[in-house]
Amino acid sequence: MKSFLKKILPNALLTLLKKYKYRINRDRDFFKNHGYHLNIKNPKTFSEKLFYRKYYGNFSNMALIADKYKVREYVSRKIGSEYLIPLLGVYKNFTNSDWDKLPDKFVLKSNHGSGPNHVQIVTDKDSENVEAIVLKFNSALKESFGIIKQEPFYAEIDRLIIAEKYLESENYTPNDYKFHCFKNEIFIQVDTDRYEGHKRSIFDINWNEMNYQLDSKFPRVGKCLPPANLSEMIDIAKRLAEDFDYIRVDLYSVNEKIYFGELTQTHGNATEDFNPSSVDREWGDYWHLEKDNGYLYQNRKK
Repeated sequence: MKSFLKKILPNALLTLLKKYKYRINRDRDFFKNHGYHLNIKNPKTFSEKLFYRKYYGNFSNMALIADKYKVREYVSRKIGSEYLIPLLGVYKNFTNSDWDKLPDKFVLKSNHGSGPNHVQIVTDKDSENVEAIVLKFNSALKESFGIIKQEPFYAEIDRLIIAEKYLESENYTPNDYKFHCFKNEIFIQVDTDRYEGHKRSIFDINWNEMNYQLDSKFPRVGKCLPPANLSEMIDIAKRLAEDFDYIRVDLYSVNEKIYFGELTQTHGNATEDFNPSSVDREWGDYWHLEKDNGYLYQNRKK
């Protein structure tokens, strides 16, 4: 059917049909996830403003921030390279020979995607299926994450595989501290046991747990003490967020040392719900869209 349409329809009409189909799917999926209709032209809620950024963002600059390799330069400039997880290797394609040169423990990830197809945590190199991992990451390099997730800026990233030092902690993965930064307001999302019973809670900067959930499928963390260096983490998050009207700053604290994780511009691909749903508008009110900021946004007439 697709090949038939290509034969009988001009390219301009095909492009128009693709955009129309995307908008129908976008609006349908938004309603399914959030329970109300998307208003992308005049967004009010947090989720709507994420979609505004996905649609009207300055994709070139967004790609530089989303690129897990290139963002290291930005982070070094803003807070210093001492907060970066040590880099073990960078690859345009990944081979068995590259694997052999890595230590017993490390983390592999693509620089342009996320999720299980784009990351591998290795804690015992000899027990891993090398061929399967090499195949997995060379497949990840072929995957246009931006098209699949409808986040166009990811498609502008030059794809690489990177290897980083494994952060040794008391758990399989260290707690993930995600700072949602709205200029004058910060909320801290804590994710624990991400690969073995994922839990999540939201705290304010005084470490009071909020009485709502962001993505209601995750149970709350339960008893969770603040990291000993919380004030330093908040300061780092503010410095990394100062160029944005909103951004999520992901940090780790391992043995009281802070490490940068990533900068996330479209949290959860704008699909995660709030419970109760009224918090979606509350967070939207914290986010003052800087629509005229050319570093952040463009193409507002579309």
